[in-house]
Amino acid sequence: MPPRFLPPVVHVPTDEADNNEASQSSLNASIRNTESGGMNICTNSMNNHYRFDKEGMKKEDGQSFKLSEHDVKIVKTLGRGASSVVHKAFYPAQNKFVAIKKISIFEKEKRSQLMNDIKALCNAPPNLPGLVQFMGAYHVPESGQISIALEYMDGGSLADVLQVVKRIPEDILSRITAKVLTGLQYLHRKSHMVHRDIKPANILMNMEGEPKITDFGISAFIDNTLAVCHTFLGTVTYMSPERIDSNPYSYPADIWSLGLALYECAVGAYPYDATVGPLQLMIQVVEEASPVLPGADFSEEFRDFVSQCLKKNPAERPTAEMLLQHPYIVKYANADVDVKSFMQSVHNDQDRLDEVSVRFATKYYDILSQGLNRLPDLLPLYSEQSVFTHEGEKSLGPAQISARLKNVAQMNSAFGKVSYEIDHIDTQSLGGDGCVAVHVMGRMVVGGMAHVTGACSVFSESFTLSKSQDGNYPYFVANQIFRMIK
Repeated sequence: MPPRFLPPVVHVPTDEADNNEASQSSLNASIRNTESGGMNICTNSMNNHYRFDKEGMKKEDGQSFKLSEHDVKIVKTLGRGASSVVHKAFYPAQNKFVAIKKISIFEKEKRSQLMNDIKALCNAPPNLPGLVQFMGAYHVPESGQISIALEYMDGGSLADVLQVVKRIPEDILSRITAKVLTGLQYLHRKSHMVHRDIKPANILMNMEGEPKITDFGISAFIDNTLAVCHTFLGTVTYMSPERIDSNPYSYPADIWSLGLALYECAVGAYPYDATVGPLQLMIQVVEEASPVLPGADFSEEFRDFVSQCLKKNPAERPTAEMLLQHPYIVKYANADVDVKSFMQSVHNDQDRLDEVSVRFATKYYDILSQGLNRLPDLLPLYSEQSVFTHEGEKSLGPAQISARLKNVAQMNSAFGKVSYEIDHIDTQSLGGDGCVAVHVMGRMVVGGMAHVTGACSVFSESFTLSKSQDGNYPYFVANQIFRMIK
Protein backbone atom coordinates (compact mmCIF):
# COMPACT_ATOMS: atom_id res chain seq x y z
CA MET A 1 0.00 0.00 0.00
CA PRO A 2 1.18 3.59 -0.57
CA PRO A 3 3.15 5.29 2.24
CA ARG A 4 1.13 7.11 4.87
CA PHE A 5 1.67 10.85 5.23
CA LEU A 6 1.32 12.78 8.48
CA PRO A 7 1.40 16.53 9.03
CA PRO A 8 4.98 17.85 9.38
CA VAL A 9 5.18 18.15 13.16
CA VAL A 10 7.91 17.15 15.61
CA HIS A 11 7.21 15.07 18.68
CA VAL A 12 9.35 13.60 21.44
CA PRO A 13 7.75 10.72 23.36
CA THR A 14 8.73 11.68 26.91
CA ASP A 15 6.62 12.43 29.95
CA GLU A 16 7.30 16.10 29.41
CA ALA A 17 6.71 16.06 25.68
CA ASP A 18 4.05 18.74 25.80
CA ASN A 19 6.42 21.08 27.60
CA ASN A 20 9.52 20.13 25.64
CA GLU A 21 8.35 20.79 22.10
CA ALA A 22 10.74 23.76 22.01
CA SER A 23 13.74 21.49 22.31
CA GLN A 24 12.95 19.47 19.20
CA SER A 25 13.62 19.48 15.49
CA SER A 26 14.49 22.51 13.41
CA LEU A 27 15.01 25.71 15.32
CA ASN A 28 12.18 28.20 15.07
CA ALA A 29 14.29 31.27 15.68
CA SER A 30 12.84 34.62 16.73
CA ILE A 31 14.75 37.89 16.37
CA ARG A 32 15.07 41.07 18.37
CA ASN A 33 17.12 44.15 17.54
CA THR A 34 19.46 45.58 20.17
CA GLU A 35 20.04 49.25 20.96
CA SER A 36 23.61 49.05 19.66
CA GLY A 37 22.45 47.95 16.22
CA GLY A 38 23.09 44.26 16.77
CA MET A 39 20.57 41.46 16.71
CA ASN A 40 19.58 38.77 19.18
CA ILE A 41 18.20 35.49 17.88
CA CYS A 42 16.47 33.22 20.34
CA THR A 43 15.99 29.63 19.27
CA ASN A 44 13.23 27.54 20.76
CA SER A 45 15.81 24.91 21.62
CA MET A 46 16.41 25.37 25.35
CA ASN A 47 15.99 29.14 24.91
CA ASN A 48 19.45 29.57 23.47
CA HIS A 49 20.26 33.21 22.71
CA TYR A 50 22.71 34.22 20.00
CA ARG A 51 23.76 37.84 19.51
CA PHE A 52 24.97 39.00 16.11
CA ASP A 53 26.49 42.35 15.19
CA LYS A 54 28.98 43.75 12.69
CA GLU A 55 31.91 42.36 14.68
CA GLY A 56 30.75 38.77 15.09
CA MET A 57 28.57 36.44 17.14
CA LYS A 58 28.23 35.80 20.86
CA LYS A 59 26.31 33.07 22.66
CA GLU A 60 24.49 33.46 25.93
CA ASP A 61 27.07 31.22 27.65
CA GLY A 62 29.83 33.70 26.77
CA GLN A 63 31.33 31.85 23.81
CA SER A 64 32.10 34.34 21.04
CA PHE A 65 33.39 34.38 17.46
CA LYS A 66 34.91 37.63 16.21
CA LEU A 67 34.47 38.07 12.47
CA SER A 68 33.20 40.93 10.32
CA GLU A 69 32.52 41.45 6.64
CA HIS A 70 35.74 43.51 6.46
CA ASP A 71 37.77 40.48 7.58
CA VAL A 72 36.91 38.47 4.45
CA LYS A 73 37.27 39.24 0.76
CA ILE A 74 34.61 37.77 -1.54
CA VAL A 75 36.17 35.86 -4.44
CA LYS A 76 33.20 34.43 -6.31
CA THR A 77 29.62 33.26 -5.92
CA LEU A 78 29.19 29.52 -5.41
CA GLY A 79 25.40 29.39 -5.37
CA ARG A 80 22.32 31.56 -5.11
CA GLY A 81 18.72 31.00 -3.99
CA ALA A 82 15.59 33.08 -3.54
CA SER A 83 16.70 34.52 -0.18
CA SER A 84 20.25 33.28 0.29
CA VAL A 85 23.62 33.26 -1.43
CA VAL A 86 26.89 31.38 -0.84
CA HIS A 87 30.26 32.97 -1.66
CA LYS A 88 33.81 31.74 -1.68
CA ALA A 89 35.90 34.26 0.25
CA PHE A 90 39.49 34.74 1.40
CA TYR A 91 40.22 35.21 5.10
CA PRO A 92 43.64 36.95 5.16
CA ALA A 93 44.07 36.81 8.94
CA GLN A 94 44.16 33.01 8.74
CA ASN A 95 45.46 32.78 5.15
CA LYS A 96 42.63 30.44 4.20
CA PHE A 97 39.49 30.37 2.11
CA VAL A 98 36.04 30.18 3.66
CA ALA A 99 32.48 29.70 2.43
CA ILE A 100 30.24 32.63 3.35
CA LYS A 101 26.54 31.78 3.49
CA LYS A 102 24.30 34.86 3.58
CA ILE A 103 20.61 34.67 4.43
CA SER A 104 17.86 37.22 4.84
CA ILE A 105 16.88 37.62 8.49
CA PHE A 106 13.31 38.26 7.40
CA GLU A 107 12.86 34.73 5.99
CA LYS A 108 11.82 32.63 9.00
CA GLU A 109 12.54 29.29 7.36
CA LYS A 110 15.99 30.34 6.13
CA ARG A 111 16.75 31.92 9.51
CA SER A 112 15.90 28.66 11.27
CA GLN A 113 18.06 26.70 8.84
CA LEU A 114 20.98 29.03 9.46
CA MET A 115 20.61 28.62 13.20
CA ASN A 116 20.62 24.85 12.74
CA ASP A 117 23.99 25.17 11.00
CA ILE A 118 25.33 27.36 13.80
CA LYS A 119 24.06 25.19 16.64
CA ALA A 120 25.34 22.02 15.01
CA LEU A 121 28.85 23.33 14.43
CA CYS A 122 29.81 26.11 16.84
CA ASN A 123 30.12 23.76 19.82
CA ALA A 124 32.04 21.06 17.97
CA PRO A 125 35.73 20.57 18.86
CA PRO A 126 38.11 22.30 16.40
CA ASN A 127 39.13 20.14 13.46
CA LEU A 128 36.78 17.33 14.43
CA PRO A 129 37.03 14.69 11.66
CA GLY A 130 33.94 14.45 9.50
CA LEU A 131 32.36 17.85 10.23
CA VAL A 132 32.90 21.10 8.35
CA GLN A 133 34.42 23.72 10.66
CA PHE A 134 32.48 26.79 11.86
CA MET A 135 34.57 29.97 11.49
CA GLY A 136 32.15 32.63 12.74
CA ALA A 137 29.09 34.69 11.88
CA TYR A 138 28.11 38.37 11.70
CA HIS A 139 25.17 40.66 10.96
CA VAL A 140 25.16 43.52 8.45
CA PRO A 141 22.13 45.73 9.29
CA GLU A 142 22.24 47.62 5.99
CA SER A 143 21.75 44.44 3.99
CA GLY A 144 19.26 42.76 6.32
CA GLN A 145 21.44 39.66 6.24
CA ILE A 146 23.28 37.36 8.62
CA SER A 147 26.40 35.73 7.26
CA ILE A 148 27.92 32.49 8.50
CA ALA A 149 31.51 31.55 7.65
CA LEU A 150 32.35 27.88 7.24
CA GLU A 151 35.50 26.03 6.26
CA TYR A 152 35.86 26.05 2.46
CA MET A 153 36.15 22.55 1.03
CA ASP A 154 38.16 22.90 -2.16
CA GLY A 155 37.45 19.40 -3.51
CA GLY A 156 33.70 19.86 -3.95
CA SER A 157 31.16 17.24 -2.89
CA LEU A 158 31.09 13.48 -3.48
CA ALA A 159 28.38 14.23 -6.05
CA ASP A 160 30.88 16.47 -7.88
CA VAL A 161 33.55 13.78 -7.69
CA LEU A 162 31.12 11.23 -9.15
CA GLN A 163 30.52 13.51 -12.13
CA VAL A 164 34.22 13.15 -12.98
CA VAL A 165 35.15 9.58 -12.05
CA LYS A 166 31.71 7.87 -12.37
CA ARG A 167 32.64 5.37 -9.62
CA ILE A 168 34.69 5.74 -6.44
CA PRO A 169 36.89 2.73 -5.51
CA GLU A 170 35.82 0.88 -2.36
CA ASP A 171 39.16 1.43 -0.56
CA ILE A 172 38.84 5.19 -1.08
CA LEU A 173 35.24 5.03 0.10
CA SER A 174 36.29 3.13 3.22
CA ARG A 175 38.64 5.91 4.31
CA ILE A 176 36.02 8.53 3.52
CA THR A 177 33.31 6.61 5.36
CA ALA A 178 35.43 6.28 8.51
CA LYS A 179 35.69 10.07 8.81
CA VAL A 180 32.00 10.58 7.99
CA LEU A 181 31.06 8.06 10.70
CA THR A 182 33.19 9.98 13.19
CA GLY A 183 31.21 13.09 12.35
CA LEU A 184 27.89 11.23 12.62
CA GLN A 185 28.94 9.72 15.93
CA TYR A 186 29.48 13.22 17.31
CA LEU A 187 26.17 14.49 15.92
CA HIS A 188 24.21 11.55 17.33
CA ARG A 189 25.93 11.09 20.70
CA LYS A 190 27.09 14.58 21.65
CA SER A 191 24.71 16.91 19.81
CA HIS A 192 21.65 14.61 19.87
CA MET A 193 21.01 15.53 16.26
CA VAL A 194 19.53 13.66 13.32
CA HIS A 195 21.02 15.21 10.19
CA ARG A 196 18.11 14.08 7.94
CA ASP A 197 19.83 14.91 4.66
CA ILE A 198 22.93 12.72 4.32
CA LYS A 199 23.67 12.32 0.60
CA PRO A 200 26.67 12.63 -1.75
CA ALA A 201 26.00 16.35 -2.31
CA ASN A 202 26.24 17.00 1.46
CA ILE A 203 29.55 15.21 1.98
CA LEU A 204 32.27 17.67 0.99
CA MET A 205 35.90 16.89 0.24
CA ASN A 206 39.08 18.93 0.46
CA MET A 207 42.27 18.42 -1.53
CA GLU A 208 43.91 16.74 1.46
CA GLY A 209 41.40 13.93 1.06
CA GLU A 210 39.36 14.84 4.13
CA PRO A 211 35.55 14.40 3.95
CA LYS A 212 33.21 16.64 5.95
CA ILE A 213 29.45 16.58 6.49
CA THR A 214 27.70 19.87 5.74
CA ASP A 215 24.24 21.46 5.39
CA PHE A 216 22.47 21.04 8.73
CA GLY A 217 19.56 23.26 7.71
CA ILE A 218 16.84 20.66 8.24
CA SER A 219 18.50 18.71 11.04
CA ALA A 220 16.48 17.72 14.09
CA PHE A 221 17.71 18.23 17.65
CA ILE A 222 16.22 15.77 20.10
CA ASP A 223 16.43 15.46 23.88
CA ASN A 224 18.25 12.15 24.20
CA THR A 225 19.35 9.02 22.40
CA LEU A 226 15.91 7.41 22.78
CA ALA A 227 13.87 10.35 21.46
CA VAL A 228 12.36 10.26 17.98
CA CYS A 229 11.01 12.65 15.34
CA HIS A 230 7.98 12.70 13.08
CA THR A 231 8.84 15.60 10.74
CA PHE A 232 8.69 14.85 6.99
CA LEU A 233 11.74 16.81 5.81
CA GLY A 234 14.78 15.93 3.72
CA THR A 235 15.72 14.63 0.29
CA VAL A 236 13.18 11.90 -0.59
CA THR A 237 15.78 10.06 -2.67
CA TYR A 238 17.84 9.15 0.41
CA MET A 239 15.01 9.01 2.94
CA SER A 240 14.70 5.87 5.08
CA PRO A 241 11.62 3.59 4.86
CA GLU A 242 10.38 4.53 8.33
CA ARG A 243 10.50 8.22 7.45
CA ILE A 244 8.70 7.72 4.15
CA ASP A 245 6.06 5.65 5.95
CA SER A 246 5.56 8.46 8.48
CA ASN A 247 6.73 6.34 11.39
CA PRO A 248 8.79 7.73 14.28
CA TYR A 249 12.47 7.88 13.38
CA SER A 250 15.80 8.74 14.93
CA TYR A 251 19.54 8.32 14.31
CA PRO A 252 19.20 5.10 12.25
CA ALA A 253 17.59 7.23 9.52
CA ASP A 254 21.02 8.81 8.89
CA ILE A 255 22.63 5.36 8.68
CA TRP A 256 20.17 4.34 5.93
CA SER A 257 20.97 7.52 3.99
CA LEU A 258 24.69 6.85 4.34
CA GLY A 259 24.21 3.33 3.00
CA LEU A 260 22.37 4.58 -0.09
CA ALA A 261 25.01 7.26 -0.66
CA LEU A 262 27.79 4.66 -0.49
CA TYR A 263 25.95 2.36 -2.90
CA GLU A 264 25.59 5.21 -5.41
CA CYS A 265 29.25 6.25 -5.05
CA ALA A 266 30.49 2.67 -5.52
CA VAL A 267 28.23 1.61 -8.38
CA GLY A 268 27.92 4.99 -10.04
CA ALA A 269 24.12 4.83 -10.10
CA TYR A 270 21.28 5.29 -7.66
CA PRO A 271 19.80 1.84 -6.82
CA TYR A 272 16.12 2.74 -7.31
CA ASP A 273 14.28 4.06 -10.37
CA ALA A 274 14.06 7.77 -9.60
CA THR A 275 12.48 8.61 -12.97
CA VAL A 276 9.02 7.39 -11.92
CA GLY A 277 8.25 10.38 -9.72
CA PRO A 278 8.46 10.96 -5.94
CA LEU A 279 5.42 8.90 -4.92
CA GLN A 280 6.38 5.77 -6.90
CA LEU A 281 9.97 6.15 -5.70
CA MET A 282 8.82 6.17 -2.09
CA ILE A 283 6.69 3.07 -2.69
CA GLN A 284 9.78 1.31 -4.08
CA VAL A 285 11.86 2.20 -1.01
CA VAL A 286 9.17 1.02 1.41
CA GLU A 287 8.01 -2.15 -0.37
CA GLU A 288 10.97 -3.48 -2.35
CA ALA A 289 13.91 -5.40 -0.89
CA SER A 290 16.90 -3.30 0.11
CA PRO A 291 19.59 -2.85 -2.56
CA VAL A 292 22.59 -5.20 -2.41
CA LEU A 293 25.99 -4.48 -3.94
CA PRO A 294 26.90 -6.93 -6.75
CA GLY A 295 29.16 -9.68 -5.48
CA ALA A 296 31.47 -9.79 -8.48
CA ASP A 297 32.61 -6.19 -8.10
CA PHE A 298 33.01 -5.63 -4.36
CA SER A 299 34.47 -7.34 -1.30
CA GLU A 300 32.26 -9.25 1.12
CA GLU A 301 33.17 -6.74 3.84
CA PHE A 302 31.91 -3.81 1.79
CA ARG A 303 28.77 -5.62 0.68
CA ASP A 304 27.94 -6.51 4.27
CA PHE A 305 28.61 -2.97 5.46
CA VAL A 306 26.13 -1.47 2.98
CA SER A 307 23.59 -4.22 3.73
CA GLN A 308 23.82 -3.47 7.46
CA CYS A 309 23.15 0.21 6.77
CA LEU A 310 20.17 -0.66 4.56
CA LYS A 311 18.27 -2.88 7.00
CA LYS A 312 14.56 -2.13 6.58
CA ASN A 313 14.02 -2.31 10.35
CA PRO A 314 15.78 0.73 11.86
CA ALA A 315 16.31 -1.15 15.13
CA GLU A 316 18.54 -3.59 13.24
CA ARG A 317 20.84 -0.94 11.79
CA PRO A 318 24.18 -0.50 13.57
CA THR A 319 25.07 2.82 15.18
CA ALA A 320 27.83 5.01 13.78
CA GLU A 321 30.04 3.86 16.65
CA MET A 322 29.42 0.20 15.81
CA LEU A 323 30.07 0.75 12.11
CA LEU A 324 33.48 2.24 12.89
CA GLN A 325 34.46 -1.25 14.09
CA HIS A 326 33.05 -3.03 11.02
CA PRO A 327 35.56 -5.18 9.06
CA TYR A 328 35.09 -2.95 5.99
CA ILE A 329 36.44 0.05 7.92
CA VAL A 330 39.11 -1.90 9.79
CA LYS A 331 40.32 -3.62 6.60
CA TYR A 332 41.50 -0.37 4.98
CA ALA A 333 42.38 1.60 8.12
CA ASN A 334 46.11 0.84 7.88
CA ALA A 335 46.27 -0.02 4.19
CA ASP A 336 48.14 2.05 1.64
CA VAL A 337 45.16 4.12 0.51
CA ASP A 338 45.92 7.63 -0.78
CA VAL A 339 42.71 9.66 -0.77
CA LYS A 340 44.71 12.86 -1.26
CA SER A 341 46.16 11.68 -4.58
CA PHE A 342 42.73 10.47 -5.64
CA MET A 343 41.24 13.92 -5.00
CA GLN A 344 44.05 15.69 -6.82
CA SER A 345 43.39 13.53 -9.86
CA VAL A 346 39.83 14.85 -10.13
CA HIS A 347 40.45 18.46 -9.08
CA ASN A 348 39.38 21.47 -11.14
CA ASP A 349 42.63 23.32 -11.89
CA GLN A 350 40.83 26.65 -12.37
CA ASP A 351 39.83 26.64 -8.71
CA ARG A 352 43.49 26.28 -7.72
CA LEU A 353 44.49 29.15 -10.01
CA ASP A 354 41.79 31.34 -8.46
CA GLU A 355 43.29 30.68 -5.06
CA VAL A 356 46.82 31.44 -6.26
CA SER A 357 45.61 34.77 -7.67
CA VAL A 358 43.70 35.80 -4.55
CA ARG A 359 46.60 34.94 -2.24
CA PHE A 360 49.05 36.77 -4.47
CA ALA A 361 46.94 39.92 -4.90
CA THR A 362 46.02 40.09 -1.21
CA LYS A 363 49.67 39.84 -0.17
CA TYR A 364 50.85 42.29 -2.85
CA TYR A 365 48.40 45.09 -2.03
CA ASP A 366 48.68 44.55 1.71
CA ILE A 367 52.43 45.20 1.48
CA LEU A 368 51.90 48.15 -0.89
CA SER A 369 49.39 49.69 1.55
CA GLN A 370 51.90 49.66 4.41
CA GLY A 371 54.11 52.28 2.78
CA LEU A 372 57.76 52.79 1.91
CA ASN A 373 59.23 50.65 4.68
CA ARG A 374 57.58 47.48 3.35
CA LEU A 375 58.43 47.93 -0.35
CA PRO A 376 61.61 45.77 -0.10
CA ASP A 377 59.32 42.83 0.73
CA LEU A 378 57.98 42.99 -2.83
CA LEU A 379 61.37 42.53 -4.50
CA PRO A 380 61.42 38.68 -4.29
CA LEU A 381 58.34 38.75 -6.54
CA TYR A 382 60.45 40.03 -9.47
CA SER A 383 63.22 38.53 -11.61
CA GLU A 384 65.78 40.26 -13.83
CA GLN A 385 63.42 39.75 -16.77
CA SER A 386 60.35 41.20 -15.05
CA VAL A 387 58.73 44.16 -16.78
CA PHE A 388 56.61 46.71 -14.88
CA THR A 389 54.65 49.29 -16.86
CA HIS A 390 53.22 52.08 -14.70
CA GLU A 391 51.10 54.64 -16.54
CA GLY A 392 53.01 53.92 -19.77
CA GLU A 393 56.51 54.06 -18.24
CA LYS A 394 58.42 50.75 -18.28
CA SER A 395 60.87 49.43 -15.67
CA LEU A 396 62.99 46.27 -16.09
CA GLY A 397 64.26 44.05 -13.29
CA PRO A 398 64.05 44.35 -9.49
CA ALA A 399 66.24 47.46 -9.15
CA GLN A 400 64.30 49.61 -11.65
CA ILE A 401 60.93 48.27 -10.47
CA SER A 402 61.84 48.99 -6.84
CA ALA A 403 62.86 52.55 -7.73
CA ARG A 404 59.61 53.09 -9.64
CA LEU A 405 57.44 51.73 -6.81
CA LYS A 406 59.32 53.93 -4.32
CA ASN A 407 58.84 57.00 -6.50
CA VAL A 408 55.09 56.32 -6.83
CA ALA A 409 54.74 55.73 -3.08
CA GLN A 410 56.54 59.02 -2.28
CA MET A 411 54.28 60.98 -4.65
CA ASN A 412 51.15 59.41 -3.20
CA SER A 413 52.24 59.99 0.40
CA ALA A 414 51.99 63.73 -0.16
CA PHE A 415 48.20 63.28 0.00
CA GLY A 416 48.27 61.24 3.22
CA LYS A 417 48.23 57.53 3.92
CA VAL A 418 47.38 55.56 0.80
CA SER A 419 45.87 52.06 0.84
CA TYR A 420 44.83 49.72 -1.95
CA GLU A 421 41.47 47.94 -1.79
CA ILE A 422 40.67 45.06 -4.12
CA ASP A 423 37.21 45.02 -5.69
CA HIS A 424 37.53 42.21 -8.24
CA ILE A 425 40.05 39.61 -9.40
CA ASP A 426 39.98 37.64 -12.67
CA THR A 427 42.26 34.68 -13.39
CA GLN A 428 43.15 32.83 -16.56
CA SER A 429 45.64 30.06 -17.26
CA LEU A 430 48.08 30.89 -20.08
CA GLY A 431 48.98 27.32 -21.00
CA GLY A 432 50.83 24.24 -19.88
CA ASP A 433 53.95 26.04 -18.65
CA GLY A 434 52.14 27.21 -15.51
CA CYS A 435 51.81 30.90 -16.40
CA VAL A 436 48.77 32.67 -14.99
CA ALA A 437 47.16 35.95 -16.02
CA VAL A 438 45.69 37.96 -13.14
CA HIS A 439 43.61 41.11 -13.57
CA VAL A 440 42.76 43.25 -10.54
CA MET A 441 40.25 46.08 -10.33
CA GLY A 442 40.45 48.12 -7.17
CA ARG A 443 40.56 51.48 -5.46
CA MET A 444 43.46 53.58 -4.20
CA VAL A 445 42.15 55.19 -1.02
CA VAL A 446 43.71 58.35 0.43
CA GLY A 447 43.68 58.90 4.18
CA GLY A 448 41.42 55.92 4.88
CA MET A 449 38.42 57.88 3.57
CA ALA A 450 36.92 55.27 1.27
CA HIS A 451 33.46 56.77 1.82
CA VAL A 452 34.44 60.30 0.78
CA THR A 453 33.85 61.31 -2.83
CA GLY A 454 37.16 62.18 -4.48
CA ALA A 455 39.23 60.31 -1.88
CA CYS A 456 39.36 57.15 -4.02
CA SER A 457 40.90 56.50 -7.39
CA VAL A 458 39.94 53.41 -9.37
CA PHE A 459 42.84 51.43 -10.80
CA SER A 460 43.32 48.46 -13.11
CA GLU A 461 46.38 46.24 -12.84
CA SER A 462 47.33 43.15 -14.82
CA PHE A 463 49.97 40.59 -13.84
CA THR A 464 51.48 37.68 -15.70
CA LEU A 465 52.72 35.21 -13.10
CA SER A 466 55.28 32.53 -13.94
CA LYS A 467 56.30 29.60 -11.76
CA SER A 468 59.22 30.39 -9.51
CA GLN A 469 62.14 28.24 -8.41
CA ASP A 470 62.23 30.14 -5.13
CA GLY A 471 60.65 28.15 -2.33
CA ASN A 472 59.40 31.32 -0.61
CA TYR A 473 57.18 32.35 -3.52
CA PRO A 474 55.50 29.83 -5.86
CA TYR A 475 55.22 32.47 -8.60
CA PHE A 476 57.12 35.58 -9.75
CA VAL A 477 55.83 38.54 -11.75
CA ALA A 478 56.91 38.27 -15.38
CA ASN A 479 54.89 41.25 -16.58
CA GLN A 480 52.84 43.90 -14.81
CA ILE A 481 50.79 46.83 -16.15
CA PHE A 482 49.20 49.48 -13.93
CA ARG A 483 46.90 52.31 -14.96
CA MET A 484 44.50 54.65 -13.22
CA ILE A 485 40.92 54.63 -14.46
CA LYS A 486 39.66 57.75 -12.73
